[in-house]
Amino acid sequence: LLLGNIGRPGGGLNALRGHANIQGGTDCGMAYHNLPGYIPIPKADHPSLGVFLKAATPAALRPEATNFLSNMDRFVVSQLKAYYGDAATRENGFAYDFHPKLPLSPAGAYENWSWAYIFDRMYRGDLEGFFSFGMNPVSNGPHSRKAIAALAKLKWLVVAENFEQETATFWRSDILALVDRKPEEVDTEVFLLPAANFAEKDGTFVNSARWIQWKWKAVDPPGDAKPDQEIIARIFLKVRELYAKEGGRFADPVLKLNWWYTNPWSPSLDEVCKELNGWAVRDVRDAAGNVVVRAGGQLSRFLDTRADGTTLSGNWLYIGMYTDAGNLTQRRSYADPSGLGRYPEWTVSWPANRRILYNRCSADGQGRPWDPTRVGIAWNGQRWVGDNADYTADSPPDAGLGAFIMLPEGVARLFVPGQFVEGPWPEHYEPAEAPVPNELHPSQSSNPALQHFGTEFDVLGDSGEYPIVCTTYRLTEHFHYWTKNNPYSVQLQPEFFVEMPLELASEKGIANGDQVRVTSARGSIEGKAMVTRRIKPMQVGGKTVYQIGFPIHWGFLGRGQQKGSLANLVTPTVVDPNSFAPEYKGFLVKLDKI
Repeated sequence: LLLGNIGRPGGGLNALRGHANIQGGTDCGMAYHNLPGYIPIPKADHPSLGVFLKAATPAALRPEATNFLSNMDRFVVSQLKAYYGDAATRENGFAYDFHPKLPLSPAGAYENWSWAYIFDRMYRGDLEGFFSFGMNPVSNGPHSRKAIAALAKLKWLVVAENFEQETATFWRSDILALVDRKPEEVDTEVFLLPAANFAEKDGTFVNSARWIQWKWKAVDPPGDAKPDQEIIARIFLKVRELYAKEGGRFADPVLKLNWWYTNPWSPSLDEVCKELNGWAVRDVRDAAGNVVVRAGGQLSRFLDTRADGTTLSGNWLYIGMYTDAGNLTQRRSYADPSGLGRYPEWTVSWPANRRILYNRCSADGQGRPWDPTRVGIAWNGQRWVGDNADYTADSPPDAGLGAFIMLPEGVARLFVPGQFVEGPWPEHYEPAEAPVPNELHPSQSSNPALQHFGTEFDVLGDSGEYPIVCTTYRLTEHFHYWTKNNPYSVQLQPEFFVEMPLELASEKGIANGDQVRVTSARGSIEGKAMVTRRIKPMQVGGKTVYQIGFPIHWGFLGRGQQKGSLANLVTPTVVDPNSFAPEYKGFLVKLDKI
C-alpha cells in the first residue's frame, strides 16, 4: 500500500493460501465465524433479522463513499432464501430464526469454535459426537496427544476419508499408548466412510487470485467410496426422515431446508454451483418498475439481488459464475487482450470477474493509468475500460467515490480499527515459546491477547530447558497426510527426518543418518538426522540460536516407514488470537542423539 502497488497489474491484493482450495473454503463459510460470502454468522444477542442486519451492515463514514456492504440486507435475505426456499418469507423474517446463532459464553463473550477450541471442549467432555471430513485431527492439529485424549471422550466419531488414517484408528493400542490409555478403556464408536479423492469427483477449486475453476472428474471412485455431497446428502435425508417420523426439538431447520436438487441423494455439483450463484424467484424489477431479471433467470450482477425475497443466492460473492449463459467456471479461453495475463474468459473470478481488486488505484485522479504500459483500468471520457472496474463503471473520476469501495470510508487503511483483538496497529510479537525476549518490548514478548488453555496437556517450555527453535513444513513430494499411501510418493520420500544445521550437528556429535530425538514440553518424536547447510545458525539477542525443522507427512498408517512420527506430538496448543492459526512454525525443543 505504501509503495502504491495495491490494485495495479502485478501488485496485490492476493491472499497467500496454503493449498488448492483454502480460498474456496473460506469463501463458502468454512470458518466458524462466517457464512458464505464472508457474511458474519448471527450471534445469540441478534434475536431478529433486523437486529442482525443493523450489527452486520457498516455505515458510510464519508457521504460519497460507495460502502458496498451497505447492500448486506440484499445478500443476507437472498442467502436465507437459498437455505430455506419457500419457507423463508417476509412474515417470518425470511426464516432467520431457523439459522444457528453463535452462543455467548458465561463471561458474556462470543464463543470460539475454531479448531483448537473445539478440541479443548471435546477434551473437557462438552461434545458427544464429531464429524471429520477430509481431515486428520490426530495428525494435523496442534498437540496430537491432546487430540487423541479428546477423541477418546466422544460417544461417536464419523470420519470420511480416502484412506484409513490415524483419526479413524485413534483407538489402536499403539496410538492410545501416547496418552496412557488402552482400547478397552475407550467407548467411542467410530464410523469410517470411504470418500472419493479429488480426482474422483467434479467441482471447483478457487485459487489465491479468486479464479473459480471447474475441474472435471477423471475417474470413478473405487468400491463403496462416494463423493462428499452424496455422503452428506444421505446423512441429511436420513436425519430428516427421523425428524418427520419421530419429531424432535427445533425440527424446522431440518424439515424446511431447501433441498431442491434433481437427485436428492447425490446432488449435482453443477446444480450447487447454479444455486451458489443464484436466480430470480420472481421477476426482479428496478426502481422504475422495469423487469431486469425474469423469474427463474440466473443472476449476473450483485445489485440484481433484493432484500424482499425475490432473489435467491447461496453466496453473493460468486454471482456471475453461473449466468443464463451457463456455468462460466468451465470457460477455458486463452484470449488475453491486455497482454498482462488477465485472461478474462478463462473461467471466472470473484467479484464480478474482476481480475485485480481495487483496480481504481491503478489510475490517477483524472483516470489516467499510472503506468501506461501496464493498464489496469482507464477512464475514456464515458466509462472505465480495461479490467472490470472495481468502481461504478460510468462514474467519472471527479465523482470522488473513493477507490476502496468495500470500506465505509472509501479510502485505504493504514491500520485496522476494531478487527484485531490486541489493537489496531501492526506489531511484532514473539511466539509463546521464544529463545529470546522481544527486542521491542521485553516485558511483553508474546501477544497479550493470547488465550492459554488450561488442561494438563497445555504446557509451555522455556529456553533454558528447550533452547532450540523448531518449525514444521511440507515437502514437494507429499501432500499433507494422504500421499503416504501412494507408492510413488513414498519411493521419493520414504521416511520422517529431522533437518538440522551442520554446526548444531557437530556440537551434538550427530552424523547424517543418525537416529535423533526431538523433545518439547509436550512430547518427543524420533527420526533420522538430515544434516544440512541450508539452515544456518542465527545470532539473536547476543547469542547463537539454532533452528531445526521436520516434515509433517508421517504417522502410524500408510506405506513406507511409518513409525509413529506425528510431527504435532511436539507442537503447542497456542493459537493466534485473530486468525486462530496454531503456532506450528515457531516453538522450542531440545535435540538428542539416540
